Formats: sequence, structure tokens, C-alpha cells
Amino acid sequence: MPEPLRPTPMDLTMHSMAQAHPSISQTIGVILHLEGTTPTLAELRAHVASHLEHEPRLTHYLHGPGLKARWHHDPAPDLTHRVREQHLPSGDEHLERALTALVAHPLPDTGPLWDIWLLTGHSPGRYALCLRAHHSTQDGMGLTGTLTTLFGTAPAPTTQPAPRAGIGAYLGTVRGMLAASATNNVWNDTALPLTGHRDISWAHVPTQRLRKAATVRGGDTNDAFLATLSGALRTWTSQSWPRGADRPLPAVTMVNLRQAEEHDRPGNYCTFASAPLPCHEPTAEGRLDHVIAATHITKDPTRHKAMRTVMDLVPARAFQALAARLTTPDRATITTSYLAIHRPLRYKQDPVTRIQPFNWLPRHQPASIVACSYNGTTSVCFVTDAALPGLNQLPNLFHDAVDELPHPHDDSHVPGQPPRTDGTIPALALDYDTATVIDFAFIKNILVQQASLPAARITPRATQTEAGIDSLAIALLSMTLEDRLGILITERELTKAPTVTDLVDLVARRAASPSDHESPGKRAPNPLADRPHAVPKA
Repeated sequence: MPEPLRPTPMDLTMHSMAQAHPSISQTIGVILHLEGTTPTLAELRAHVASHLEHEPRLTHYLHGPGLKARWHHDPAPDLTHRVREQHLPSGDEHLERALTALVAHPLPDTGPLWDIWLLTGHSPGRYALCLRAHHSTQDGMGLTGTLTTLFGTAPAPTTQPAPRAGIGAYLGTVRGMLAASATNNVWNDTALPLTGHRDISWAHVPTQRLRKAATVRGGDTNDAFLATLSGALRTWTSQSWPRGADRPLPAVTMVNLRQAEEHDRPGNYCTFASAPLPCHEPTAEGRLDHVIAATHITKDPTRHKAMRTVMDLVPARAFQALAARLTTPDRATITTSYLAIHRPLRYKQDPVTRIQPFNWLPRHQPASIVACSYNGTTSVCFVTDAALPGLNQLPNLFHDAVDELPHPHDDSHVPGQPPRTDGTIPALALDYDTATVIDFAFIKNILVQQASLPAARITPRATQTEAGIDSLAIALLSMTLEDRLGILITERELTKAPTVTDLVDLVARRAASPSDHESPGKRAPNPLADRPHAVPKA
């Protein structure tokens, strides 16, 4: 990999914040739950060592004072201190305690800032791997890319032409960044000041329950996650925080701006976008519709282009000043991010059955919430300031808010009682929407709305060339089918369909085939992280 020309403004800002406030941990990561025979520590170290050459995020780190830091390369970091093991007593409660402790445990203090912990003994035939990294060297998509390198194979991403952004997209981007740092006075209660001491907890809910509630209204899983979070916070503010009751709560969501040629680079290729949570809306339907309308802007490719240009052109000092505004008590916001991983991960032949993300809590912030969808389950990590009364109950309130989500007409679950995983992964995760009618109109709508193709050219008998379906449109179609239906049809397969009708038939056949919805334990090892809608982030 060519050495990155320079750290991004986000990299330098995170690095500077870490130096200015060393007591505030910037550790992010994921916990992989696996089924199989626990590897030895020597085997795991050898496995990681064999991938270091192809994973620059594990061999690079920022070095130097504040905004003057530059990337340094250590091609052979000491794995004795970076790949370690904890043997636990039997019982899942011991695993939970170990994970909570690891989130707060310091990272290695020299060289590349990451480590991997092998957690064993809590259950026969099961073990966990905890990958941790410093946020100055990895963002959410970078962390997902590291998982792909270490625990599977994936085709190199294809370069996609960047859309052209008009003046409106640039003005909207700047206005959004300024709005995110505006004074809100929600969290600066002098009687209960934020202390920085944090609580961490998780909720696990069926992805299908979120997805089906959102897709029938034109949204996606990320929209349902944000709407559900809004419902949980609406209940909490009404009970415990009158300053935030019956009003939208200020929040930012992280947006991935990483381009194909940057897929393996260390650092942060993301920015934040204002995403107020509609906690003032009294109904779950109203909250969901509000979120879908709001996130439509952040999903616009031209807005992404504008965000990336702004990120590249804004001096690091100006970006740092803007981030500093966000971390003042009277401007504090909730941070959210979302990732989806549709393709299976595994260590050798042992499948990853569940993924738990975890995040850090910035200075003077009330809460940071990150969600990750994988294998039919969306795991949500809540990191909250311990000074806020009752906010550590957000996981329970989140489950209650999932119960309130609208049910599609064909949903067989009893209203108010959707299935909860509570840490248990079904043997077969049927993570697709069986209610969706896959016809010409469905495929055409994706090509027009997601790939920005002219509707007039897309007719049933048109060839892909006649319909204007290029490689970018095929890539977007493949990703959208994974997100909305949970099925995997590769770009190569989609390209082979001669006409639009053939394309529709291919998608319909694959959606009807159970083999396309197998769990990670049954699929061949070919993981690839899905692009997030507004991410993680982190």
C-alpha cells in the first residue's frame, strides 16, 4: 500500500484530543462470538502475523505532537503484547464482565494502537475474539475492513465514478456541520453535570424486525435503528430528564466517505452529519417517517461528494475547532453510527455467529450509540455518562421501543412481542424480507432512486446497455438487494443478465431460494463488509 500522503483532519483531531485529554479512552472495537474448537494463542498469533503485510491499519500509527503528527510504519509489531488471552470461569456472565473490563483496558502505549484478546472457558464449543483499536487510526469501516482481512477473503473493491455535486450540496453540508455544533442547552444541567464516567451495555434485537418496519415505508435498517433509539430516549427523558422531554434531541451520525482506492488505508475517512432524533414525535410511525425523511439527505451521493470535498479542503485546525465546539457542555450531542456486515466471517472453519460493537464516549457528551447488523441480529452498544439518572437502562427501553415499531401486514409475530435474541443466535438466520414483491417496478425503482438512472431508458426488454446500467449501477443494485432483502447476488452474476426482465427474474429466483439466506456456519468463507448508510462511525 502506498504510504498515505497525510493524515485526514479527523485523524489529527482525534490524535490531538487524545494527547490533550489522555484520561478519555478513544478505544473502539468489536467482539466476535465464534463456535468451534478454541485455537491456541500461538496459532492465533501466527494467523494474525500472516496477514500483517496486507493490513496497513495494523502496522501504522500516528506519531508526533497534536496536528503535526504523521504516519509511522512498523511492519512487524510485537504480537506478544497485541495478541493475548484470558481464560474465564464457566458462564456467560463472566464473559460479559470480561468484555466490559476490556473496553476500558488501556491499549498498547507504543507502536500501532491495537490488540486482539482471545476469551475462552465461558462455554464449551464457544470462544470470543475482541479486536480493539484507537479511533485515531481506525474508523468504523476501517475496523470492518480489518475484520475482512483477518477473518475471510473479499474481492478488491471496484473504483466508482464520483458524482458531481452542485453548490446546493456544498452549502447544505456546511450548514449541517454548523447546525450540529449549535448551542442546545439540553445536557448542561448545573445540578447534574456530565462527569465523563461511563456505563456500557448492549441490546440485541432481530434485524428483520427493524428492517421490515422500515422498508415498507421506504427506509432501511439504519432508519429503524435511529427511530427505535428516538423512542427509547423519548421514554427516558419523560421519566428522568425534563430538559430534553418532548423535543428533538440533538445528535450527529457518522457518515462513511472512504473511496474504493482507500479501502485498506489507516485513519478516519468519515465525517459527522447533524441527525436530530425525533423524540418529540408521539408515535413510532411518526418517528420512523421523520428519520427516513431526514436520512434521505445523508444518503444522497452528491451530498457524500460534497462532504468528502469539504473534509479534504478544510484545514485540520479548523476541523479541530469545530470538534471542540461539539465537546462543550452547552453544545453536547448524542453520537450515533451504524454498520452492516451481510457476508459471513470465520476464523479458519469456525463461524462467527454474532458481532458486538463498542465505542468510546467523547468529552462532555451524554451518550454514544453504535449498532452493527450481522447474521440476523443487530447488536447495539450504549456508552452513556454515568451522571445521567437512569440512562444506563437504555437497552431495556430500546427493546420496548422495538415492540412499538409498526408491523407489516404479513408479520406473523404478535404485536408487542417480537422475537428477541437476548444473546442467542438462531441456527439459521433468515434475514430477508419475504413480504417484498420482486417485479420490474421494484428493480426499476432501485436503479432510478439509488443509481440515478433515467427512468425512460429502463424498459423490460431493454438490454443493460440500452437501460444505461453500468458497473456503478450494478454495484449499487447488489448492495441495495443485500440491505433490503438480505440476499447476496454478486456484481458478476447481475452483469450476466442480458435484459432488464432477465435481471428481475434472477433476483426473484434468488430471493425465493433458501440457500441464499444461509447462516455464516453454512456459507463458504467470503465475507465483505456492507457499505453503511450513515456510519459507523465509528
